Amino acid sequence: MIHSTKQKRRRGQVLYALASIVLSAALAACGGSSGGASAGAEGSAPDSSLAAAQEGAGSGSSAPAAGGQTAAPSAPAAATAQPGVAQAASPSESAPSLAAGDPAGAPASGTSQATSPGAAPIARKLGEVVYAEGELTVHRAGGAKERIDIGDVVRQYDVIATGPKSRATIDLAAGYPGGAELKLAENTAFYFDTKQLSPDERKTVIQLLAGALAIKVDKLANGSFDLAADGAVLGVRGTVFIVDTIPDGSLLVTTNEGAVAVKTSGGGSALSRADKAVTVSAGASLDTLAIDPATASAFRSGWREDAISAFKGQALNYSSAYAKAIDDNRASFDAAYAKLRAQDGTLKIWRDTRAAGRVPRFSDWTAEKKAVAAALFDSLKSLFLIERPYYRLIELKAYHDAGTGVGTLKDGRSSADFFRGFEAGTRSLAMGMAVVREALELFNWASAGSPLGEFFGSKASTLGSGGLLLGMDDW
Repeated sequence: MIHSTKQKRRRGQVLYALASIVLSAALAACGGSSGGASAGAEGSAPDSSLAAAQEGAGSGSSAPAAGGQTAAPSAPAAATAQPGVAQAASPSESAPSLAAGDPAGAPASGTSQATSPGAAPIARKLGEVVYAEGELTVHRAGGAKERIDIGDVVRQYDVIATGPKSRATIDLAAGYPGGAELKLAENTAFYFDTKQLSPDERKTVIQLLAGALAIKVDKLANGSFDLAADGAVLGVRGTVFIVDTIPDGSLLVTTNEGAVAVKTSGGGSALSRADKAVTVSAGASLDTLAIDPATASAFRSGWREDAISAFKGQALNYSSAYAKAIDDNRASFDAAYAKLRAQDGTLKIWRDTRAAGRVPRFSDWTAEKKAVAAALFDSLKSLFLIERPYYRLIELKAYHDAGTGVGTLKDGRSSADFFRGFEAGTRSLAMGMAVVREALELFNWASAGSPLGEFFGSKASTLGSGGLLLGMDDW
């Protein structure tokens, strides 16, 4: 059921009032609501600072946010129901439309739900959009990119993206062991895989393709929560942290509570805590910086401002490099994708069987899984080489539209012509990537809990951080 904006605003005002205490705690944990200087000054790309957005989401005011949008009310599910896996969401829970801003800062410490101490978390659907401003879209298999709104549900392997001056919050079983609340900055794109292994155990992988996320992960005795970004993987046990990325691939991890382990593709590792930030340069060089937790928000804003300033002079070069990465890998992706489409019959059987509620056994579809695995591996190998450059170019288009990175690409194309036709010219590629992600989800389901890496053997180690989606801990 789609509610009117007025109904959402009325219900959202109630949640804002309830959430004011925990969101105020988030502001304090991030060093206040000032948010620091905007990284996107006039004439540059829009500001993607999560800290700046805390003022809109954490003020405790009942007034609606820009565009008339407010935080979402709780879903009408049973208050004590444990959220299921995202793939269980029915098609009617998927995607219509939305409206205005740039995302909230770090989620509050403690429970992320507006409940009294000891009470069960507010029941929401896993993957529910609980706050949104501006342009929020989803791209999933079988369709084009579409707008989504508060109360809509995103599913595993859907790519969720914010546009310029936009922000959103996604609930991934927040308030339960291993659950999380994700707050998206503008020009951010990501997808996720999550599995509830037991009532107290959840395994989640986030693929951050562009932008910045503030994440509150509820503590878990078992399970894992990992985030893959440019050249680095973050491992979390239960914490509140923010990961900022810049289009050149540099990255900053700041932590409000708990600890986040950061590991680079080059083998470097470090631990981010409240008094220690971790940076990864565009060349995957890792460093740690001592910070004052009370001024963490200002530190983040300063880092972003400096990093973006350094990046802007090279923006055109990065546009050229990402465009070349797509051109160089497009043929291999298309060839692998064609082989995967030859397995459409099997994938449809799995899709329909899952929709009917059947629980697979490991011994089911042995021959079919072997055939799909061969085509899927080649598709994944190409996907992981092409998807991040694709979404970085979407991000760079926002910079270009604001006057950064304008000129001639290294292949001779003008940046204006390139970005003008980029999304239309790569629409089939985006749809193909969505199909590959869904195929991985279906293969995962059909594998009945068996580690996917076992189906691909030693080849799985060549997938880089994408191996996290196959259950590989060492990438």
